[in-house]
Amino acid sequence: MLKAGKNHYQKLQSLFIMNVNQNNTYIARKPFFALLTGILIFSITGLSGQVQFKLDKLSDGETYQVSLVPMKTWASPMNITSTAQVTLKVPTNSFEISELVSVQPDVNWEYNSKSVSPDEAPQYDYLSIGLSSMGTKQLHYKKGVAVPLFTFKNGDICQGSIQLMSSNDPFKTPNSKRANVGNSITVFGAKGEAFQRDFSSKVIPCNTEVPLQVTKPAALVETKPSVYPNPAINQVFVEMQWQHVSTEGEMVILDMNGREVSKQTVNLQKGKNKMDLNVKNLPSGLFSIELRYQDQTMVLDRFVKQNR
Repeated sequence: MLKAGKNHYQKLQSLFIMNVNQNNTYIARKPFFALLTGILIFSITGLSGQVQFKLDKLSDGETYQVSLVPMKTWASPMNITSTAQVTLKVPTNSFEISELVSVQPDVNWEYNSKSVSPDEAPQYDYLSIGLSSMGTKQLHYKKGVAVPLFTFKNGDICQGSIQLMSSNDPFKTPNSKRANVGNSITVFGAKGEAFQRDFSSKVIPCNTEVPLQVTKPAALVETKPSVYPNPAINQVFVEMQWQHVSTEGEMVILDMNGREVSKQTVNLQKGKNKMDLNVKNLPSGLFSIELRYQDQTMVLDRFVKQNR
């Protein structure tokens, strides 16, 4: 059997493959074992990883930017980039990519998919942006030098934070939605998968400032009410100085579409008041609190509801 195996290997050696130099001219033929060696190197190098991704929030406070940071320098043609994908992890139902702009000339990115509240992480959505200019030579890899890839904004109302999906995320493939998620980049110089890890595990706040409008700005309270904790899980406390005589009022909680989700009658005493609102059964998201007294309405504040 050993002899037969040796003969088989000799037959493999008799096969030849073409090798190409940098001028794209055929210069030599190599035995098939070189191909096997190349495949082995491809696998080992791909596992090492030599490119990181970085997520930043720009100075305008509303634009996000994703960059790559090479851990190695690759000149042409080693910089040929075949495929790439970036997946963001965001609070569920509160982040939608808008104004996606590809930064590098002739390198285009597209918003490919959204996985909403998967079983593995129901409080999050996963947004994937993919490289559509496959096989591009326009990305430059110089060790340690960040290359901006694309920018985007949030087209929704967000409270919480966004981050790059990590390699050990509970929603990593394979997953309950059969979704192709995760960060990846394949580069010719890396002989395949070049993604190493996130440049940092930075979590970036995505809080959207929503102006509060008082329907009827009456002098119902002496100072701005205090609403806490924020974010809240089970309860929200409202403290305020009531200016009028003791009476009854209504504390109403509304979602960001203006729908009433909770209403509670409260006893208002002249002077300092502290009220306890039950928010345990509310979904995660951003809510506002209104005080209704007779024919007057005052928006007190807003808060973020989080689920454990």
